[in-house]
Amino acid sequence: MIRTVLALFSIAVLICGVIIYRPFSDTPAAHSAPTDVEVTRAAGQGTDTLALAAVASAPAPRPAPVAAQPATPPRPDTSDTDLTAMTNNVLAELGFAGVSPTPTAADADRASTADILANISAATGQESVLDDRPTLESIVVAALRAGESDGEIDRIVNEAAASGDLAVPELLVTSDGRVDTHVMLANIVTQAQIAAGGAAPAAPRVTPDNTQGMEVRVVQRATDEVQARFYTVQPGDSLGAISIKFFGVVSYYDAIFDANRSKLASPDRIRVGQRLVIPQI
Repeated sequence: MIRTVLALFSIAVLICGVIIYRPFSDTPAAHSAPTDVEVTRAAGQGTDTLALAAVASAPAPRPAPVAAQPATPPRPDTSDTDLTAMTNNVLAELGFAGVSPTPTAADADRASTADILANISAATGQESVLDDRPTLESIVVAALRAGESDGEIDRIVNEAAASGDLAVPELLVTSDGRVDTHVMLANIVTQAQIAAGGAAPAAPRVTPDNTQGMEVRVVQRATDEVQARFYTVQPGDSLGAISIKFFGVVSYYDAIFDANRSKLASPDRIRVGQRLVIPQI
C-alpha cells in the first residue's frame, strides 16, 4: 500500500514538472532554430533602417542651374548734335589748318543753362555750378592727342555712354545699343581729307552679290519701271554705317531715316532684321 502511494506521488510530481517546464521551453530563446537566420534578418533590418535614415537626412538634389541670359546693355543717351559739326570741332581743337569751330545745339543749350544758373545765383545769393558733363568731342580730342588706338577709343567712348556720362548723335547708335565709333572715326578722316583739299569719297558700287542683306526689286509704275533697293539691318549696324555703305558718307543717314519713318521712331532705334528702304539719291 505504501509503495503504491509513493509511486503515485512520484508520477504526480513528474507530471507537475513537465507542466511547469513546457511554458518556458516554448519561448523563442529555448528553440534550437538556426541562429544565423535570426542574426541575418536583424542585421538586414538594421541596414534598411540606417539606409532610410540616410536618405531622409540627405539634402534634396538641387535643380540644374538655368543659364543666365545676357543683360541687355542700356542704350546710350542721344543728342541732336550734328555729327558733321562735332567732327569739325574735333579737327579745329586739334589745330587742323583751315578748320574753324562750329557752334552746335549742345553748345547753345549749355550757354542757355549757364545764363539761367547765373540769374538764380544773383537772385538767391547761392552759387549754382553747372554740371561739367563730358562731351563726345572732348573725349575724342583727348584720346587722339594721347595717341590711343581705335579699339581703345571704342572702349573709352562706350564705357562713358553705358554709364550715362555721355550723349551721342542718334545716327551713331547701333542695333545692339552701342556707339558706332568706327563711323565716327571714319567721318573724322573723311572731313580731314576734304579740309585738306581732297575729294569726298565716291558712292560705292553696292549689289546683292557684294553686300549681305541687300536686295533689289523692280517696281512697275504707270509710265516706267524703277529699281527699289532694300536692306535688312545686320548686327552692329547704325544708320550712319548704312549711309556709308550705300553712299560713301554719313550725311545721307537722314534721307534713309525719312524713307523709313513708318518703321523707325528715331534714327537710334534700328533693330536687327528690320527691312529698310534705301532711297535713290
